[in-house]
Amino acid sequence: MSSGLKFTIIFFAIFAGLSLIGVFFGHGVANPVPRKDMLEFSMPTNMMLAAPKNQVRQEVDPKTGKAKIIAPQGFKIVREVPAEYGEAGPGDPCRPQPPATPKMMRREVREERHFGTVTGNNMEVGTEGEQVVVRVPNGGTLTENKISFRGVWIWIAAFLTLAILSFLYDDNPIYKFAEHLFIGVSAAYWMVVGIWTTLVPNLLGKLWPALVARINPGVGDVERNLFYIIPAVFGIILLLRLSSKLGWMSRWSLAFIVGTTAGLNFVGYLQSDFVGQIEGAMLPLVVVNPQTGFSLGGTFSAVVMFVSVLSALVYFFFSSEHKGVMGAASRVGIWVLMVTFGASFGYTVMGRIALLVGRMEFLFADWLNIIAK
Repeated sequence: MSSGLKFTIIFFAIFAGLSLIGVFFGHGVANPVPRKDMLEFSMPTNMMLAAPKNQVRQEVDPKTGKAKIIAPQGFKIVREVPAEYGEAGPGDPCRPQPPATPKMMRREVREERHFGTVTGNNMEVGTEGEQVVVRVPNGGTLTENKISFRGVWIWIAAFLTLAILSFLYDDNPIYKFAEHLFIGVSAAYWMVVGIWTTLVPNLLGKLWPALVARINPGVGDVERNLFYIIPAVFGIILLLRLSSKLGWMSRWSLAFIVGTTAGLNFVGYLQSDFVGQIEGAMLPLVVVNPQTGFSLGGTFSAVVMFVSVLSALVYFFFSSEHKGVMGAASRVGIWVLMVTFGASFGYTVMGRIALLVGRMEFLFADWLNIIAK
């Protein structure tokens, strides 16, 4: 039997043993069976829901005092989208004309229905034919009675958490599976987020606004700008990196990205890091509070700051030998640097420990129900 197979058997035995600990010593492990539950979803601002008039009733929540709209047969999502894009009216062709305001129409965005209750502070309820349209200007809550897979996801999350922690013993197939899954899911997730938050609104929304408006209302409500063909071409050239023959052309796009990013960030880093640190170090050594007068604590902090900055700079001054006053100042500078590195490392460790505590709390509270959350 290979070492990988042995570790896999041991891992699943430990996983089952922890589950039994939750059963016998806790309040029972999380139930992995899907079940119906009331799930709450935050509604975006100005979102509209429509339902037949004879299937809607209004109530008031006695606990919160908020208005409630109930549709037992379900709501449909409705949004206002541009019906058509007008062209600039007659005028001087040499002067740019403001774009005409597009006509708006209400359209069902998705086919599925949302069965539940809409709750909000300032809801606008209107009637259009046989439909009741509910708008929540400031956002609201949609409570649905849906099948919840929370227990299933808790078990999957517990398995993956223990799989990652198994690397503390040795590199093993369970850890490699969790690592590859994490990298693959993360890459796919950020690729999709990048497409819908960057590529669609910033490129496609400027080149084909009418098409994008049908997919994502509000993003395409702009005039067409053909100058965005240039970044589209640069993006296509960047993808030539995948070609063995034309891969050299991708260097043009890469050079443009690196140069532009360096130039734009240089000014920001120069002002925030370089100039900001110089301003923070050039403080008066004697601190006087306008209300209380001389401040002993502020003066002490200013003197420590001045000595620390000066001694740290002396340590990196190699034009003269570190002897006498220079040597003493450089030794103080070493202590300053060590304290700085230690504080930075300690802060990093605290952050990692907080993540570990969060995972332990999830295992013992959400999964095993041994401790109260």
